[in-house]
Amino acid sequence: MREQLRQNLISHDATVLLSPENKMPKHFWILALVLTLALLSVQSASAASLTLTFSSDPSGISLGGSGTSSSTMAFGSVHAYGGVVPAGVTKSVNGTTSWTLSTPIDVLVTKTGLGNSANYTMTAQLQTSGLTYTWALGPATLTSAFPATVTAGGVYGSTTPYTFSLTIPFSASAGTVSNTLDIIVTAN
Repeated sequence: MREQLRQNLISHDATVLLSPENKMPKHFWILALVLTLALLSVQSASAASLTLTFSSDPSGISLGGSGTSSSTMAFGSVHAYGGVVPAGVTKSVNGTTSWTLSTPIDVLVTKTGLGNSANYTMTAQLQTSGLTYTWALGPATLTSAFPATVTAGGVYGSTTPYTFSLTIPFSASAGTVSNTLDIIVTAN
């Protein structure tokens, strides 16, 4: 029996301000990253269920509402060059093409009534096309075209850190970055 839990994970609001020359620093303003976890009830004869919880990783950014089904992540104002990066966030400049913000978040999946399900598969997918930017969760690069596998053998009851990252090309036009990440957990 395969049980699924679908979660809306990430909604990004950001403003990108880029100068055409290197005389002024390139800027990226991240207003907030909201982790909205909407649990969908899955009915079965054995009342089986999966629970997905996101928490602040000790080395990552502090999540508002950590350990609940509704969390927020606020990066504040971040610049490609200079400026202050929030505690737990790593910024890297990738030559002259792009820059990346990343932070670990902890994921805990628990099961009830799934019998001999030894582990789970977790996939992630953007709700809308994010072709200008590169979105990733763990080893998975995310698109809106299809779900990408984050893990195919997740361990129930074990908190696992996954790195969330957003790569911004220097060629990106100024504007708002916004998206929602759908997470699907399936019992194996």
